[in-house]
Amino acid sequence: MVDITRRQTLFGLATGVSGLGGYWALGGDLAPGDDGAPGDDHAESDTVTVGSPWTPDSLDPVVNGWLWRRISVLEPLLTVDYDATVAPGLATDWRRVDDVTWEFDLREGVTFHDGTDLTANTALPSLRRAFESNSMASVPVESVEAADDQRVVIRTDTPFSPLPAHCTRGQTCLISPTAITDDGSVSEPIGTGPFQFERWQQGSSITATATADYHGSGPRVETLVYEGITDDQTRRLKLESDELDMARILPNETADTLESRDGLSAHTYEIPRARYLVFDLDSSPFSDRRVRSAVMHAVDRDAIVENILSGLGSAAVGPFPSNITDWAVDDLEPYEYNPDRARSLLSEAGWEQDGETRTRDGESLSVSIWTYNTRPKLPTIAQVIQRQLQEVGFDVEVTLMESATIKEQAKSGSFDAVLWSSSVLWYPDPDRLSDFVHSETATMFSGFENETVDRLLEEARRTSDRDERFERYAEVQRIVQREVPIGWLTYYTNVVGTRADIDGYRPHPTESCYHLENITRQR
Repeated sequence: MVDITRRQTLFGLATGVSGLGGYWALGGDLAPGDDGAPGDDHAESDTVTVGSPWTPDSLDPVVNGWLWRRISVLEPLLTVDYDATVAPGLATDWRRVDDVTWEFDLREGVTFHDGTDLTANTALPSLRRAFESNSMASVPVESVEAADDQRVVIRTDTPFSPLPAHCTRGQTCLISPTAITDDGSVSEPIGTGPFQFERWQQGSSITATATADYHGSGPRVETLVYEGITDDQTRRLKLESDELDMARILPNETADTLESRDGLSAHTYEIPRARYLVFDLDSSPFSDRRVRSAVMHAVDRDAIVENILSGLGSAAVGPFPSNITDWAVDDLEPYEYNPDRARSLLSEAGWEQDGETRTRDGESLSVSIWTYNTRPKLPTIAQVIQRQLQEVGFDVEVTLMESATIKEQAKSGSFDAVLWSSSVLWYPDPDRLSDFVHSETATMFSGFENETVDRLLEEARRTSDRDERFERYAEVQRIVQREVPIGWLTYYTNVVGTRADIDGYRPHPTESCYHLENITRQR
């Protein structure tokens, strides 16, 4: 385990004044009598400790920028507003100059935490690293240049309307050029956010302190401690024992318990994340659309929400929850829970009922559902689906694997179905659908190939008119709903527990940022 402090990482960097709440003096030296951690003169109420499932495994924004952005240490060019649309960030304005050229006006008066001024030239190293990385390979950026001191120009290889949305992603967060070493790696997340890096214990915790000269409304607490705690019950227990002020992503059933306990509060809110089945269209039995449709009619999604998810969340129809984004399509035809319809479809596909398990040409209707347990409730939901499919004639085996193993095996060979969960808007644009169903760029593994879907997605990327883009994405959603390479099951509702004396927390619908700078401790 690596424990790196700001003193270690700043040693030898360029001289400058950083505003770490008074902890650091000129050139990164500690103030007299300060050991780099909050001292006795800092009241307990000036520190907030947050526990979340994700461990801080990298200082590099290209790798872990989404986490550094969530805790307000790093900031991107553009942000996501509470209505899940693109909003100003370090760029106050942006415009499409022509089909392949975009201009971004940088916010004036911003400095990185090491005192470096934010200009177009100091922004270029971060942006170029981001768009040259594998994680941003699907974004066709050709060049990033400085038009003048406060204006960045990004050119794409082809017309690409979703570029502003991609500029909200954590990988594009800006860091000081002094933090990028000669070999291109990152020594420290020196950003522009309301909190700034103090200490990092790899795989365990991050300590950040208030930025004294932040360009916006500064934090209302002095010190933020983020703990990566993978087990949800451990997060809950640490909240109940006063070791955490906020515990994120708790099991749904804890919401009522938290509300009933003195000194605790629960925040529940729906996010654009879905649980869904990915079918292998390249192998039997799910190469047949009728069998895929039969699965969707056999699964009682409302019962899963009510009984497994404690009534929090909702049955999914398409990829996007309509109460969060207006990219959702209202006229999608849902797969109603109808076991008789499921049985009829299986019979039409030649799978005849002979005993408990259906057969066709001597082959039994035996399938395996792969899933993983790092997302709460997925294994339990898989077991419910197992029982519901058995009722219409499937023989189902549920297999738990590591998520990375599932991805590797599903991409390299055949499978039956995978129960998965992911954000459908981790950047606020329906171009996210390309990750699910474009035949060449999809990161899902169904093997779905549809020329019309590919054409619509590509046209939507080139089209600047919002209404025209919507119609193309709407048609993609209709086709996918009909062809069922992915079966949408439920949308997510998050449960966040806090101490009752935490005030000012407002959950963000896409969780692109926790906005912990807005919270206070009631005294």
